[in-house]
Amino acid sequence: MNKFNDIKQSEEFNSFSNEFEKNVSFLESFSSLITYSGKMITFISDKKVNFFTTILLQSCCKTLKNIKSCCSNGSFSDANTLIRKLRDDLLLHVFILDNSTKRNVFKSEELDKLDLSDVEKFTASFSSMTIDTTLSGDEIAVAAWLENSVDQLSSRNKRKLSFENYMIYFQKDERIKQILKDYSLENYWFNLTVKLNDYVHNNGIKFTSHNLVNLPNKNLEVFLNNINIRISYILTFFLLLILMIDSTLVRSDDIMDYLENDMVPPENIQYEIAPFIQEYIDEKVIPLHPELKQYLKDYNINGMNIR
Repeated sequence: MNKFNDIKQSEEFNSFSNEFEKNVSFLESFSSLITYSGKMITFISDKKVNFFTTILLQSCCKTLKNIKSCCSNGSFSDANTLIRKLRDDLLLHVFILDNSTKRNVFKSEELDKLDLSDVEKFTASFSSMTIDTTLSGDEIAVAAWLENSVDQLSSRNKRKLSFENYMIYFQKDERIKQILKDYSLENYWFNLTVKLNDYVHNNGIKFTSHNLVNLPNKNLEVFLNNINIRISYILTFFLLLILMIDSTLVRSDDIMDYLENDMVPPENIQYEIAPFIQEYIDEKVIPLHPELKQYLKDYNINGMNIR
C-alpha cells in the first residue's frame, strides 16, 4: 500500500495513537494493580462461591486494541460498535463488583447467633450458620453471569444485564446521581448511546460509509478525535464509579512493598493512590470536568488521597 494512502502512516493517526495509548495503559495498569493487591472479590449465590477476577478488564484491554486496529484500517463503524461493547463491559464489571460487595450472605437473625466469647465457640457458631439463598433480581443476574447460566434467566432478569439497568442501578447511589446531574454527564451518556446504537444497528447508509474511510479524507481527524473523546468519557465514568463504590482498588501498591520487606509502612499510606491513577485524573478526567476534582477528593467512598 502506498504510504500516502495508509491511515497508519498519517500525522492524524500518529497524534490519535499517542492519546489513545494513555487509555490502554490506564486500563492495563488498573487490572494489574487489582491482581497484584491480592484482593479477593467473591459473590456467594444460592448455589456456590464465585470468585470475580479482572477477566472483564483484561477483555476490555483487548477491545481497546481492536478499536485502534479498526481505526488504522478506516473501519470507524466497527470501531464505534466496539466502543459500545467496551462501555457495557466496563459497567458490567462495576455492577458485579458492587453487588458482590453489598451481598448480605447471612440474615440478621443468623448473625445474632454468633458467639464471640472465644475462638472455639465462634468457630462452632459460625459453622452452623445458614447462608441466605434469597437473591434480588440484580443478584440473580450477577450469579447467572458468573455461573454461565444467563440463557436460563427469565426475560426480566436477563434485562438486568443491560446498559439501561446498570444506569438505573448506579443512580440509586445519591453521589453518583449527583455527579451525573451536576456535571452534565447524563446528557452526554444519552447522546453517546444514540450515536453508538446508530452504528450497532446500521441506521443509515452513512454509518456503512464510515466503515470505508480511505485517504485522502478531510474528516479523518474528526473520526479519530471522536473515538478518543468517547473512550475517554467512558473510562472517566468507569473510574468515577470505582471511586464511589470501592476506592481502595486504586490504592498505591507501595504498602505491599513495605509489608513484603518486613518494613513498617509510613502512617496513612493506605490512603495513597497509585501514581498512574493520579496521572489519569489530571490528564483525562480534569480536562473533561475540571470541577469534579474537589468532589472526588471529598466524596470518594474510602477517603483516598486524591491530589
